Amino acid sequence: MFELTLTWLGIALLLTPIFAEYGKIRAKADKGFLWMGAGGALYLLAAAFKLGIDGMTLSALGWGATLFSVVGLIVTLLGAVFVLTGIFK
Repeated sequence: MFELTLTWLGIALLLTPIFAEYGKIRAKADKGFLWMGAGGALYLLAAAFKLGIDGMTLSALGWGATLFSVVGLIVTLLGAVFVLTGIFK
C-alpha cells in the first residue's frame, strides 16, 4: 500500500509543471516547478524500491526507499519555497 501512495504522489508532482503551464503561472516560477517535478521523479524511484529489485536484500530495499523518500521530500519542499517566492515576488 505504501508504494501505491508514493506512486500517486510522484505522478501528481510530475504533473505540477504541466498544470502550472496550463494555468499560465509557470513562467513566474519555472525553477520551482522543475524542482517539484524532480521531487516527483524521486518519489517514483522510492516506490520502485518498495516494489523490489532482484538480487537485493529486503533491508537494502527499505533503506533505498527511505533515502529516496527523504531526498524527494527535501527537493519538493525546496521547489515549493521557490514557487512561492517566485509567484509572490
